[in-house]
Amino acid sequence: MLKGTVNVFEVGQRLHIVKQDMIKRRAAAAGAEGVSVVEERKIASAFYKLVQTEMGFSQATTAQYVRVYKRFADSKHRSQVEALFTAGDLALLVPFPDDELDNVVSAKEANPGMTRNQLKQRLGARKAGELVLDCRPEHSPPRP
Repeated sequence: MLKGTVNVFEVGQRLHIVKQDMIKRRAAAAGAEGVSVVEERKIASAFYKLVQTEMGFSQATTAQYVRVYKRFADSKHRSQVEALFTAGDLALLVPFPDDELDNVVSAKEANPGMTRNQLKQRLGARKAGELVLDCRPEHSPPRP
């Protein structure tokens, strides 16, 4: 278990670089044949074992940090989300594009004490609103 605060973006970037380096090395060794799906899985397994041994991160934590880094590295909200949200909160935000995060980031800035449950509710309401929009009669399939 981790102790202390981890900068998800710094760690995620380092992990991403290591993973990409492992993939590039294997691809170079494979030459024109490329890397098969089996080889990709072996690389991933070796990567997660290396990170577990060297840094003590589980596979789930490693994958989360890499996902968060890749999603927010070039985001217009990076500095805001980095300051406002925990790693777990950021993992919830990964699937949402920047334009959909505007309201969530504003809400968190207005209420820094927003809990993860409140964040989930806000994101759930956002998804529910989209479902309602998608269910409008003009978007429904024709009735027989």
